[in-house]
Amino acid sequence: MKKSIDLVRQLVNDFKTHEATYLASDYQEQEARKDFIDKFLIALGWDVNHEHQKNPYEQEVKIEQSVKTGKSQRRADYAFFIGPNFRDPKFFVEAKKPSRSLSNPDDYYQIIRYAYNKKIPISVLTDFEEFHIIDCRFLPDIKTALSRKIEDFHYTDYADEEKFNRIFHLFGREAVEKGSIEKYAAELPKPKGKGVQQALFKSGFLPIDEAFLVKLNDFRLTLAKSFKKHNQELESEELTEAVQRTIDRLVFVRFLEDKGIEEHAIEKLAAESSAWKAFVNLCRSLEPKYNGLVFKNHALIDDDKFVPPEEEFAEICNELADPSSPYLFDEIPISMLGSIYEQFLGKVVHATPKRADVEDKPEVRKARGVYYTPEYIVRYIVQNTVGKLIEGKTPEEISQMAFADIACGSGSFLIEVYSELLDYHTRYYSAYPEKTKPGDTQMREGKVVLSLKKRQEILTSNIYGVDIDYQATEVTQLSLYLKLLEDVTMNDAYQYSLLKEKILPDLKNNIKCGNSLIGTDILEGDLFEKTEERKLNPMNFADAFPKVMKRGGFDAIVGNPPYGAEFSDLEKKYLFKTYPVLKGQPESYEYFLYRVLELN
Repeated sequence: MKKSIDLVRQLVNDFKTHEATYLASDYQEQEARKDFIDKFLIALGWDVNHEHQKNPYEQEVKIEQSVKTGKSQRRADYAFFIGPNFRDPKFFVEAKKPSRSLSNPDDYYQIIRYAYNKKIPISVLTDFEEFHIIDCRFLPDIKTALSRKIEDFHYTDYADEEKFNRIFHLFGREAVEKGSIEKYAAELPKPKGKGVQQALFKSGFLPIDEAFLVKLNDFRLTLAKSFKKHNQELESEELTEAVQRTIDRLVFVRFLEDKGIEEHAIEKLAAESSAWKAFVNLCRSLEPKYNGLVFKNHALIDDDKFVPPEEEFAEICNELADPSSPYLFDEIPISMLGSIYEQFLGKVVHATPKRADVEDKPEVRKARGVYYTPEYIVRYIVQNTVGKLIEGKTPEEISQMAFADIACGSGSFLIEVYSELLDYHTRYYSAYPEKTKPGDTQMREGKVVLSLKKRQEILTSNIYGVDIDYQATEVTQLSLYLKLLEDVTMNDAYQYSLLKEKILPDLKNNIKCGNSLIGTDILEGDLFEKTEERKLNPMNFADAFPKVMKRGGFDAIVGNPPYGAEFSDLEKKYLFKTYPVLKGQPESYEYFLYRVLELN
């Protein structure tokens, strides 16, 4: 502690001695970072210059060089982690030049937006002259951004031991390792007052996952009612699928925009004479480039006879458009998006002859809600199954392995499996560059990254999923596509377009809509009507995944087996006959566990 405050007091003296120079408009942010902010953070115990943490994949301080994409900078200047978890930042620091007042809505909104989308409760805005601690727990809104300041310090306060202590014991490296950020955030009160509440969105006091779920549900209800109003002939299943595909496209396009892979287009749609027609044309223009399920021609919403809800759709585009949207689609963790969609899939559109509404699925009503596996449990399971199985293997050996979730839902487990495989391949090629084949990797900012081609190969060679719900399989594919594109740049996409190659691989052989427990032999004897057969959706794994099953089955099956599923009398009879080892009245999860043993 003494060494730290001595270093900071020296910085304070240096700044004070030449204050006029440092507060001049021509003294830039990069200079302030190098002369003062970096050194201040080092005094807090962080290895800012990576003098000790040389491995670029295991550094607790990630530094951005203020590179801007489109209209705004896409990442905070400093992100701080505690190893061995280098995925989830603990807090951000955004740097500015000292001549500019920190107390302005734009800079506050910027740092709040970064942190909120990563589910980080507090972060810092500083130009060294001042140090502002900002509450980032709630939905970003530029109108109320300045009210999120928790505490601020002037640079002369740093020399005061008591005041510096408050910073050191909150943001110091050792303190953060011991949970200082989480403890501090837990003690923060929620904002109060009608004025504050009215200024925020409906979901203002919710964390990112809950707020985004509320927004998606609002969009779904609006689109369902509007689609039905203008197209009275549509039934429940058609509406559910049409609304799902529309939302998937909007989310995917916004992701491409925020990644800088595509130009911003959603914000321009509302200005068109027909926002919907412009959106359909946009998706048609993207389909040849991206392929995949997202932009594939849809029999309903891409039909010229479909009557769109122009006003409502334009408003949705306005809400999602950057920079008005509080959501940074390239920063929302794909795993978090999976958990959001898991709950989103718990509802369906129900249509009557004249109107439509959104309601819980019967199984969700019975279970009194959707229960999804927390991310830390998903990560633990995958690391101790897939992670252990691939340890020490070469990429060539791994390419012959198959990992599945046979009740994949929104794809949370498959996203984590894919992440584990991507991380392993990146570390392997970094450690053994001589074993890298041409086109497998590229260098970016001094680090080895997997090429788009290699990311595609890993996805199609190793990842498999099944779900009886078609919407779930669509969302799983969407989530995996987003993960595939997570480290892809505009240049990567441009190079692929030059080569006339598809950016997204076809996952029809990897992600199947079917019944993991019941095979097509149940259809023998013409006992089912066509509608019942479609609902039952029987599937044979040997037919669905012939290559995998010929190799002896899956190397690992991960997931959360469905609990409490209801079966018809005929299904029960089939299951009793097919799984005689299970006695009494087995729960649905028991059948899934037994099925897993058969498929491994």
